[in-house]
Amino acid sequence: MMEPVPELVELPQPRALTEAERALVARLVEFAGVAELGEQVATVRVVSTCRCGCGSVGLRSDGPPVPAAAVARLSANGRDDYFAVSASGGGDVSVVLHVGSGLVVELELFAGEGVQVTPPRADGLTGLWIG
Repeated sequence: MMEPVPELVELPQPRALTEAERALVARLVEFAGVAELGEQVATVRVVSTCRCGCGSVGLRSDGPPVPAAAVARLSANGRDDYFAVSASGGGDVSVVLHVGSGLVVELELFAGEGVQVTPPRADGLTGLWIG
């Protein structure tokens, strides 16, 4: 039997972030220190979930986008359309907030393909970095 492949699948209806998801997004946004991301958190909704069961969710927000110049400054390779805020959630769990075109697009919770991940505690994140 084949293992499930990581792929975000659109939800029939957007949903609110869970308390744990909201805390993780808020912590990563706080670390990034970008005002527009903070404003996006107020309206962020989950629009998709990962079919592999890893815990990653696709996001959409009506908040203002981060300006391209700020995105380029935060990007590890100077891209003006993408950066990520990453951390370790303990053990093998990676927590990554993906920002594309200035908007939050995904909260990735990953410990391997098909490995179910319970969102770690936001106050337990370590090794935070932006790139």
